[in-house]
Amino acid sequence: MHSPVRRIEPMQSVRRNLVVSDQSRAAKSAWKSLPALIAGVLGTAPMFAWAAAAPASSGAVEFNEAFTAGQDQSVDVSRFEKGNPVLPGQYRVDIYVNEVRVDAENVNFKATPNSDVAQPCFDYAGLVRLGIDASKLDAKMDAVHNPCIQIQDISADAQVKMNVGALRLDISVPQASMSRQSRGYVNPALWDSGETALIMGYSFNAYSANQSYNTNNLGSGYALTPSGSPIAVAAGTYYTPGAAGMFVPSAAGTYMQDTTGKYVQVQPNSYSAVSRRTGSSDTHTYLGLNLGLNVGDWRLRSHETMQWDERTGRTNWHNVDTTATHDITPWKAQLTVGDGYTQGNIFDTTAFRGLTIYSDDRMLPDTQQGYAPVIHGVANTQARVEVRQNNNVLYVTTVAPGPFVIDDLYDTGYGGDLTVTVFEADGSTHSFAVPFAAAPMLLRPGRSRWAVTDGQVRGMTLSNGNPYFVEGTYQRGLTNWLTMYGGVQSTYRALYKAYLVGAAVNTQAGSIGFDITNSHTNFKGADDSLSGYSARVSYSKTLPTYGTSFAVAAYRYSNSNFLSMASAIQGQDMMLAKGSHNIDVGAPNRSKQALQLTLSQTFSERGGSLYLTGSRQSYWNNASSATTYQAGYMNHYRSLNFGITASRTYASSPVFGNSHYDNQFGVNFSLPLGAPSTSTPVLSVSAAHDDYSGNTDRASVGGSFGERGQFNYNGGIGYSDQNSSQTTVNGSLGWRAAYGNLGASYSHSDNYEQASVSASGGLVVHPGGITLAPTLSLDSPIAIIQAPDAKGAVVSSSGQSKIDSRGYAVATSLMPYRMNDVALDPRGTSMDVELETTKLQTAPRAGAVIPLKFATVSGRAVMIRATRPNGDELPFGADVVDEKGQVVGMVGQGGQLFVRGAEDGGKLTVRWGENDTQQCHVTYQLPARGKGKDTGLETIDAVCR
Repeated sequence: MHSPVRRIEPMQSVRRNLVVSDQSRAAKSAWKSLPALIAGVLGTAPMFAWAAAAPASSGAVEFNEAFTAGQDQSVDVSRFEKGNPVLPGQYRVDIYVNEVRVDAENVNFKATPNSDVAQPCFDYAGLVRLGIDASKLDAKMDAVHNPCIQIQDISADAQVKMNVGALRLDISVPQASMSRQSRGYVNPALWDSGETALIMGYSFNAYSANQSYNTNNLGSGYALTPSGSPIAVAAGTYYTPGAAGMFVPSAAGTYMQDTTGKYVQVQPNSYSAVSRRTGSSDTHTYLGLNLGLNVGDWRLRSHETMQWDERTGRTNWHNVDTTATHDITPWKAQLTVGDGYTQGNIFDTTAFRGLTIYSDDRMLPDTQQGYAPVIHGVANTQARVEVRQNNNVLYVTTVAPGPFVIDDLYDTGYGGDLTVTVFEADGSTHSFAVPFAAAPMLLRPGRSRWAVTDGQVRGMTLSNGNPYFVEGTYQRGLTNWLTMYGGVQSTYRALYKAYLVGAAVNTQAGSIGFDITNSHTNFKGADDSLSGYSARVSYSKTLPTYGTSFAVAAYRYSNSNFLSMASAIQGQDMMLAKGSHNIDVGAPNRSKQALQLTLSQTFSERGGSLYLTGSRQSYWNNASSATTYQAGYMNHYRSLNFGITASRTYASSPVFGNSHYDNQFGVNFSLPLGAPSTSTPVLSVSAAHDDYSGNTDRASVGGSFGERGQFNYNGGIGYSDQNSSQTTVNGSLGWRAAYGNLGASYSHSDNYEQASVSASGGLVVHPGGITLAPTLSLDSPIAIIQAPDAKGAVVSSSGQSKIDSRGYAVATSLMPYRMNDVALDPRGTSMDVELETTKLQTAPRAGAVIPLKFATVSGRAVMIRATRPNGDELPFGADVVDEKGQVVGMVGQGGQLFVRGAEDGGKLTVRWGENDTQQCHVTYQLPARGKGKDTGLETIDAVCR
């Protein structure tokens, strides 16, 4: 069962503002129609005022007689003076507390003495759900069992206003009478599970390549592949030409690679350089399917892939994973059964098949996610408190005299310490600083993050079956400066166990994280077990004044006996496959230490930014180590953006003679070819050098076009001197359509040509039928929009999505557990259709399919310029009644009537009083319209007799 959605007042389209609203609009909110009509037609502000003495919910107004001055007929508008009186009964309404929507439910309205406006009744539980502090009720009242608590019972300053037309109940309650809720909080009662639906997202790609190259005829009869060229090597040395493989010649000489990949020795002068032009071609297709089924609160998901290759002629289907997920609302957690991954917050991520329960931060308000310190302070008067970070205002609030607490700051990342300033009512101020240097493991005080997993390891290529394991992790924010965390991993049958404990500390000098892990590995059949420790230290600090951010992470392993769970499982499998009891066979490449450094520096506004990174990884048992350094600088001059990058990689390996450096350098530029806009083409130029692969230069132009930028293109040319110099040209074209995405690309060089086509999108099978979508993510919630007859209306919150011919569309990019706006843009729809609602709100659960119905009115639209038989205009504001006796609107300026729904013609009665002399009749006939033809708003003249 899903919760209702919020209805927001519609945008006033031209055809609604002309003169008279349709029947449903007038019936819903007649008192609002006249002022809005006057403002729309006359272009002036409505000349009315709320009566000061009227109850907050009465909507009483006073009208200026100047509206009808100069007319020979007067219009009785007294029926509008009391607005929209609320009659006793039950109404299903959207409830807003202090301008924030908090619920949608049935509310009873009971009559009150000496008033024609009924007042809403609440029970104790209902007040609590609305976030009102029920402890503020009169102690003499039996609040728990009272079925009709009025809002004034909370506070004499509380007010309530009911809009019957919009079915909206506004409640104003002083902040002191409200329960404290974090900013961004959405009542879980509003989280919508949606409806039963079948979802499918798809991604298709077809790739074809033709290669041509020269082959040499050897004296021994071998034909060489493109990587083949004669090389002279010494006996026993290593040689690797690219990715072809490694060989160790037993004798010195000249070698070449044959078509099978084997290196063969060539006798001196036994081969010739005679070449022939030959080639090969291949076509490869890929189809990815993301399948989903929502049933109740369960979300079933399955990822499937299909691949076909022309060379083999085989079609391979593969199931990537299948899961079933369910929210556990009281715990703010998710239950997943099937294929998944461990969270990876404390231990390395492990793919598994089984069951996991984990806390879901998405269910928390925005101000409770991530890390931000709790601020404690004292105000001497009614004071304004301002929180700044790097001179940017993050938070402003007003506090009462005495101690105060601010615990709902948004997570601001690595921004630097916080400065808190208290502005007292007497003009004095005082400030203090709160250290803030967030580390990944830090949590807010009192917040927890946890996960429990039990399943079978998957995703590894093992010869002797996949073992089962359990894992549990827990983090807890204890204070502003301290977060503790720990975890346990264990495989079944005692193969592997690991225990981890750690802490993250927030200090003025920066944030520091430290943890230590103890692992125990018992290989089956081995004489000895392996046991070791690993220590991990991380540090980060931001210096806002200097624009500097610095982070370092170091790992140290006590000895060669420490293994991760993945290494232990793979080692056990290697030993069993080889029938060995040697633990060195089962545990190669054991980590010794690792270091990672990151430095970013932002200069002045015109100075650009610089980054530096470095990493080093080494292993026990003399295994190869690797070191990488990277640097980059980015800046812009007017509309020209440019960047410089450089890197150096060192790998210790016998393949490279135990010492090898690979240096890379690059520069890139981008420049808009015209005034900056979404459709302006952009020229991109880059040049790169790699010690190993040579030089590469590229230039391209790309951009988009179309009314909504739905078409995109890119074309370029490149030059590379790798192996043999060659020039490449390429181009691509894409179309982001309303019901899917299409793309095509082509490239050509001296040695090959390539072409590909792609398509992606999705579809949803729901109670209303099948609806296509331009894109679908099964992890994100979606909305099925129903807007009858509104074909062509654009879902402005979801890219290119449009209402189809059946009146449906799919809205994507919704955020789970948050209040989302879903809006329709009526441009592109027929003039014969009017959207009564253009925006709805919903708070979907993760993966939910939410039905949203937008009310529409359909029918032929016509503007009637009507006059009296003597040529006088009809009285402004007079009622317009149809042939069924129903009021369908009012007369606008100049005696104009706006009518919708009469396809060929009809009869209308204009009435401005109770006497027969105060009414007349308009009979009109419309010209025939061709089938399916929409000519827009039609205008005719008529006489009211």
